[in-house]
Amino acid sequence: MMRNAWLLFLAASTLAAQPYYNLDFETVTRNRLRGWSLFAAGYELAPDTDAVSGNYSMRIRSFTADALAPTSVVLPTDLLRGKRVKISGWIRTASIPAPGYAAIWFRVDGAGGVLSLENMFQLAIRDTTPWKRYEYEVNVSPNATFVILGTFLSGRGTAWFDDLRIEVDGQPLPQGPPPLTTEPDNDQLTWVRQNAIPFTTERAGSGFSDLQPLKAWIGTSRVVGLGEATHGTTEFFRMKHRLTEFLANEMGFTIFSIEANMPESYLMNDYVLGGRGDPRRILQGMYFWTWNTQEVLDMVEWMREFNRSGRGRIQFTGFDMQTAGVAVNIAREFIAKADPAYRDTAQTAYQTVLRAVPVQPNNAANTALIQEAAAAAKAVRVYLEANYREYVKTIPMAEVEWAIQNARVAEQANFVKIGGGLHRDEMMAANTDWILQQNPGAKMVVWAHNYHVSRLNGAQGSYLSRWYGPDYFVIGFAFHRGQYSAVSVLPNGNFGPLRRDNEATVSFPGSAEYVFHQTGLPRFILDLRQARPGNPGAWLLSGPEFREIGSVATDGFAVRSTLTRDYDALIYFDQTSPSMLLPFN
Repeated sequence: MMRNAWLLFLAASTLAAQPYYNLDFETVTRNRLRGWSLFAAGYELAPDTDAVSGNYSMRIRSFTADALAPTSVVLPTDLLRGKRVKISGWIRTASIPAPGYAAIWFRVDGAGGVLSLENMFQLAIRDTTPWKRYEYEVNVSPNATFVILGTFLSGRGTAWFDDLRIEVDGQPLPQGPPPLTTEPDNDQLTWVRQNAIPFTTERAGSGFSDLQPLKAWIGTSRVVGLGEATHGTTEFFRMKHRLTEFLANEMGFTIFSIEANMPESYLMNDYVLGGRGDPRRILQGMYFWTWNTQEVLDMVEWMREFNRSGRGRIQFTGFDMQTAGVAVNIAREFIAKADPAYRDTAQTAYQTVLRAVPVQPNNAANTALIQEAAAAAKAVRVYLEANYREYVKTIPMAEVEWAIQNARVAEQANFVKIGGGLHRDEMMAANTDWILQQNPGAKMVVWAHNYHVSRLNGAQGSYLSRWYGPDYFVIGFAFHRGQYSAVSVLPNGNFGPLRRDNEATVSFPGSAEYVFHQTGLPRFILDLRQARPGNPGAWLLSGPEFREIGSVATDGFAVRSTLTRDYDALIYFDQTSPSMLLPFN
């Protein structure tokens, strides 16, 4: 896409109606509070008829858990930045023991992390209390990039919330009307059919004639993000394989990068480029069951054959950083070779890092160890960077860069734990950018979850879009019904076993997928950039519900008011099936 067209697209997106936040919890669909979700094992989120006003309140209840159960909505940063904001709402509690409590929370993030957080800790609303209205005021930083409002229950018991309100400089925060939950009209269905590209199959090796329109859509973009609405759907994986094949053969893409630990993923690069190693073992060594599938293995084998064929060259890389072990070993081996005088110091630091690898910050002692490990890893990384010029005098630059990047990954793995994953996407984006910097002019396919590749504030794609502008093109995935692989959830809310027979909630009126289903098309690619205020595609701007499921089975639907900004295109399947899991030996 040309730069001017991209800027016009962004401008058109800002003209969409204000998002709907459902702050009074009166919009309930399928016994769910529209726009609100809870992802905490052992807790329940539901509407309740015990309300201060209207028909419903929000209820968060602990079944078995004694942790933190937060809900949240993303607020419009541009309307809040630099303003005085008043937050108020009603809370009732039942049987919440200390130190747990209930709260309405408000967080402001900047480019470097959290700028401010109000979590009502001083009020400590616990035990059993009647309905009471609470309020507080916050100055939103002029440097804000991300603003979140939410509720939470910390610990056991039950908490109710109702009639949340947000005032900005004394005026109510504007919001749009509730999204429609009616059947789509003929104009909407016609618009989807006219702007969609039907394709014949998701299977690679089927030619590219039906994908040719994508060339004009993608244009000169250097990075293409490929999402997935679940981490366990065979059609998504096969189609991403087919798109990677298309991009490599037809558009000169030479790097593939996946949401998996960076150094472990690079072992697969040795296989696809030179045939070294066992691809099944390497997939297992990437830790995530999500990628240990026949579909990903088939794509890896295609990459190997493509590189052997002489038709082109494609690398296999990864950009995640959730564990430090392999990265530490790579950095230590480099130090022993390049800087023996620093070896003992680095060894002591990395012993601390390795002790923290299996530890989670679920108590004060563990958190202290992880913080110590993060500081130790940072010290090594800073030292290596400071001596970069000396190293490259005798060692190839690529080898030095790789060692320092692994020292960086070892550091990132601990900071991700400390922040509860808060900055994981920013770090994944930085690692993606590092890969591109090592390959000047190369084009990259990025494989991750829908959320990660999207332009939603805080997502990996939001950083890539900010850094690369129109050179970043992103495709999300959606489906109407089917089974998928995921960790199951037990009736008490705890996590159960990994299963392939999780049944997806069938799409319903008010969801984007339901409109797609009503077209009667079994599979297609939709150009979301054609949805504009005033045309029949404007319904996509008004906040339809949209499904996103990660590694845990869930309903997954939530209001997505930024769908047309977050993705350039969507790939839709009406019916889907679970991914084909491989065993971990």
